[in-house]
Amino acid sequence: MKFGLVVAGLLGISLSVSAAATTLKLSPDIELMVVDGKQMTGSLLKGADSLELNDGQHQLLFKVTKSIPKEQRSQVLYTSSVQIVVFNSQNVSAVTIELPRIENEQDAQRFDKAPNYKILGNHGKPLAIKHDVLPLATSPNEHNLEKIVADYNVQNHQASVPALAHLRASVIAAAPGSPTVTP
Repeated sequence: MKFGLVVAGLLGISLSVSAAATTLKLSPDIELMVVDGKQMTGSLLKGADSLELNDGQHQLLFKVTKSIPKEQRSQVLYTSSVQIVVFNSQNVSAVTIELPRIENEQDAQRFDKAPNYKILGNHGKPLAIKHDVLPLATSPNEHNLEKIVADYNVQNHQASVPALAHLRASVIAAAPGSPTVTP
């Protein structure tokens, strides 16, 4: 009888632990730059098709990079402005960033004017989001993204998360539930 209770208890714990994680499915057209104040390096994400997040509120910084036709036989690499989005993954097992169709220069220009992507949760259900275009005077380099996001969060912008404004990279990296990449 005690063995049955122990097994039932362990099963309950394992189910609650697995329910506390959310899988962010990564698209090859999305370059994920910062997650919850922590910079994501290319080598960390290379070959990964998902990222494990803890259950709760998240802030992502990303841009869209996609090869699109320019003329009959040439391609150009489209790179969008830097997007920042906040969503809550409470009770959601998987999320995906759904981009609109970007197949030509007109689609790219439309996305630049009105970035109408969605964050989809379980069964393709759209999640409530706050999003913004990160206002940058110059192209961000890989060394200052965490500071740029922290500065953004200090101000009262549309997709600011004040709780992330004062976190330093070492604190975020050491925090339990920091994002982990799965290949």
